[in-house]
Amino acid sequence: MADYLIGIDVGSSACKCLITDDTGRAIAEYSQPYPTCRPRDGWAEQDPQDWYHSTCSAIRRCLEASRIAPQRIIGIAVAGPAHSVALMDDSGAILHPTIHWSDLRCAAQCERLEAARGDDIFAASLCRLNPAWTLPQLLWLREERPSVYRRLRRILVVKDYVRYRLTGGYQTDVYDAIGTQLYDVRRGDWSDDLAGLVGFQREWLPEVLPATAVSGRVTPSAARDTGLLAGTPVALGSGDSVVEAAGIGAIQAGHCILKLGTAANVNLVMRQAHPAAGAINYRHIVESLWFAITATNAGASTADWFGETFLRPIAADPATQAAPTFARVEALAADSPPGANGLLFHPYLHGERSPYWDPHLRGDFVGIGRRHRLEDFARAVLEGVAFSLRDCLDLVKTFGEPITNRHLIGGGAKSKIWSQIVCDVIGQTLSKPAVQSAAFGSAVLAGIAVGLFQGWPQALAACAPTSDVLRPRAGLRRLYNEQYAVYKEVARDLRGHDRRLGQIIADEEL
Repeated sequence: MADYLIGIDVGSSACKCLITDDTGRAIAEYSQPYPTCRPRDGWAEQDPQDWYHSTCSAIRRCLEASRIAPQRIIGIAVAGPAHSVALMDDSGAILHPTIHWSDLRCAAQCERLEAARGDDIFAASLCRLNPAWTLPQLLWLREERPSVYRRLRRILVVKDYVRYRLTGGYQTDVYDAIGTQLYDVRRGDWSDDLAGLVGFQREWLPEVLPATAVSGRVTPSAARDTGLLAGTPVALGSGDSVVEAAGIGAIQAGHCILKLGTAANVNLVMRQAHPAAGAINYRHIVESLWFAITATNAGASTADWFGETFLRPIAADPATQAAPTFARVEALAADSPPGANGLLFHPYLHGERSPYWDPHLRGDFVGIGRRHRLEDFARAVLEGVAFSLRDCLDLVKTFGEPITNRHLIGGGAKSKIWSQIVCDVIGQTLSKPAVQSAAFGSAVLAGIAVGLFQGWPQALAACAPTSDVLRPRAGLRRLYNEQYAVYKEVARDLRGHDRRLGQIIADEEL
């Protein structure tokens, strides 16, 4: 009788649950969305209760669809984004909405921390300050919500909070500990110095365990919420990016992953850390390796924004209402030639991380003329995100680790036209795994944690996903190289203007 595993990815906007058998074959999957609140320009908040309730709903739907008896589930693991933390008192109650990783409210705190202790923070965390990180978010909370901060005793990143609700365990793994910027990466322990910068005590931080450790078991109350069997083992799990990478086989140095998710990033598996101002350095799940991330804030969310903002008249047409918004964006983009008739787009709707690390950057269309149609704007958006990925890839190439494989993954990569645009803009052959989700990687991780697989190589041999291959069209190399050069120059030239415009709006809101 087959054994079954559950992999969960609590993503930036939805919880995805996947049940696989012991060969990695998908038996059932379900995605349960949850909201992000944006109370002010540049702010983004989530309710951790939504993470848990969405997880419970997704698990129940998968169990119902698969008709698998709960006692046949032998292991569970959860993945999720870094940085965004549940803010809890000593009893585990939520004190304040989670400040999402895309939130920009603590830009001023970042600037002050950078001026006072930037070099020390970088030396310990191997990452530069940015509003996405937990450290400056905690400083904002201390200064702007002191009554909340006085009661703060626990913080847990997304996947850790969901697992806490499932098992009661207050833990994290090294990857997500690094993502708080409260962890000394070289020493391999929480940093009293970094925590002290925001008045946070070391004993309030969670225990750090290996990602593949069994961290606890489903409690009776969680069993009632999910339909799982009480006592089912739950692995610690890790961040969505590295779990997803391991799940597609990126467990050797030189494997590079281009991801078109809600955000987008370019990640490289490395033999050693490479601290760089434009990158994030994590430990890989394979403990001898490192995982460098160059992360942008742009990705599939940019195409969603374009559809919601510019396609409202089309959405009002009953003939098109049945088509998903992104399908309409794709259809428009397909009717514009490569290069979008000379129209460029910078996808900095939430500021930008790699390689600029500037929360004040903003999006723009450049080169608009009378000849441009809606189709050109749609294609420019897709190409702009591809240029942003190339910008990150150029930084990754400087890290000294030869790139041996390039994988294209993420929700946006399901689009044939967008995948080919990325391939053409990058100018390199890309593999496109048939199975490419953090939920799948989590299921494999759960299998390792409970002893079904003896490590990642054996697990991937048993669950090896197939891949398609994308090749760049040689006739577009010159066009995209020239446009990319302009893209870079304009991004540099507009930085000061973006900051001034942002300040004008901020002054108006006061």
